[in-house]
Amino acid sequence: MKNTKRNNQIKLYTDILKENEYLLLKSVDSYFKAPFKGSPLNVLTNFSGSCGEAIIDKSGKIKIFVDSRYHILVDKQVYSDVEIYKMPLGESFFDAFKKNYPKNSVLHIPIDINLNEYLELDKYFDLRTYKIPDKYVKNYDIIKNAPVFLADKKVYKNDFLYKVNKLKKLYPKKEKLVIFNLDEISWITNLRSFQTLHSSVFRSVLYLDLKNSNYILFLDNPKVADDVDCLKYMKLNAFKDFINSIDDKVEFDYKDISLDNFLSIKKPKNEKDSCLKLISSVKLKSEIEYLKKCCKKLDTAILNFKAKLKVGLSEKDLVEIFEAELLKTGAISTSFKTILSINENTASIHYSSYDKNKILTDDSIILLDCGGYWSCGLATDITRTFYYGAKPLDIHKKVYTMVLKAFIACYTSDETDAQKLDKMARDILQECNADGFYFDHGLGHGIGTSVHQNPPRLGLKSKDIIMPYQVHSIEPGLYGKTIEGLQFGVRIENCVYSDVNYKKHSLSKFSFEEVLIDYNLLNDKEKEFVKFWQNGM
Repeated sequence: MKNTKRNNQIKLYTDILKENEYLLLKSVDSYFKAPFKGSPLNVLTNFSGSCGEAIIDKSGKIKIFVDSRYHILVDKQVYSDVEIYKMPLGESFFDAFKKNYPKNSVLHIPIDINLNEYLELDKYFDLRTYKIPDKYVKNYDIIKNAPVFLADKKVYKNDFLYKVNKLKKLYPKKEKLVIFNLDEISWITNLRSFQTLHSSVFRSVLYLDLKNSNYILFLDNPKVADDVDCLKYMKLNAFKDFINSIDDKVEFDYKDISLDNFLSIKKPKNEKDSCLKLISSVKLKSEIEYLKKCCKKLDTAILNFKAKLKVGLSEKDLVEIFEAELLKTGAISTSFKTILSINENTASIHYSSYDKNKILTDDSIILLDCGGYWSCGLATDITRTFYYGAKPLDIHKKVYTMVLKAFIACYTSDETDAQKLDKMARDILQECNADGFYFDHGLGHGIGTSVHQNPPRLGLKSKDIIMPYQVHSIEPGLYGKTIEGLQFGVRIENCVYSDVNYKKHSLSKFSFEEVLIDYNLLNDKEKEFVKFWQNGM
């Protein structure tokens, strides 16, 4: 059945193409910006990672492009007839495409592609648009008619009108805005929904006529469980006709709008950067306190999970045990698909193909990257690497301790330049390159209503300056294979925020893996830090 669906979809695309033409396949839907079961890329390649692009030609040949987080996973998952292109750290999809296809090639792109992506591709390719039939893009994870509700008023004392008025004061010249970023919509309205897995946002578009105080939220189900003062509701499928009826200039962030929505606006005016991105990234003190409580519950779930480790459990068993413990704490759902791997699978940075035949044995490395949502719908995120057994190898201890050193350096630093903080970790971890282990992802990301809400983004090319009360992760890691063939990975991650004095505070208090720490590799200050942390901070 699956191959029949795949063959039918391949034919659908190849029928569009002429010789020497190509078609772009996306791994994400146009609303949630997240991978979903049944996406064109998932059906045609079998790849389930959270970020990927593929191109198909007239003959039906498919080439998939993945970044460094998925270099191992893609080898395990994709069909044998799919060609794989592994992008090195820092290379963009656009740069990878340029290396593989001639300039001015005809490239067919989905009509709902992000406008920013369209503009990048338009610099190199001769573009055509196509629309994928609905039956090929159904998001099976969407829960129809899931309620949209108001977040806890104890946490969000500032309501919708307060935030709108703040927006007016900060940007007095702005008149008509359309917000497509779902995190920003949830932030300004204080509304949440669990209509899709691993998310507390909901499919919507927000129209703000600041001059005339006319505010309309377009969403799937306009019956909202809790009314928001002065906010009107309309069905999402009415948005294009509505926005096409507006004769005045309408502002939007081109990084958030899709091409088809852009074409519906008569007089588009691009914002260089969303006026809400920075405001929404800085958390209220009540949000910080709420997140501390949630992270304490997450710590409890991990502690209970760790106590249930035993020989004979599979990766699939372990995921089910952890997620059951998470729900016991009162969590509504996970904030992203849990990453859990054993031994060589820990070298796959974003591993999500839980293997029922991969069994926990004595002397095993386990990597758990997890998070949850509670009633207020703010994401939590933590990674811990465990050792099940008594005698880890020296290389296990060295790799773990170097990752710990990188975490300590970044956590205790008052550096606010996100790129410099990333480099700080990278310089420390470089020592393990000689052992065959590499740091192949960014140092961290912002946290909010979604687990990846930016700013700030901590990475090689980041231009962000970290501000007080922005919540973000610090997650150094090392992944690789020794000369002897031992393959594994280590990651340590905590969500943190800085106070007004730029001192960082961790939301989680979970301990480090004592048996994996080589204290001979730590200096006196690092030893003191670890002692302080292990004793409960």
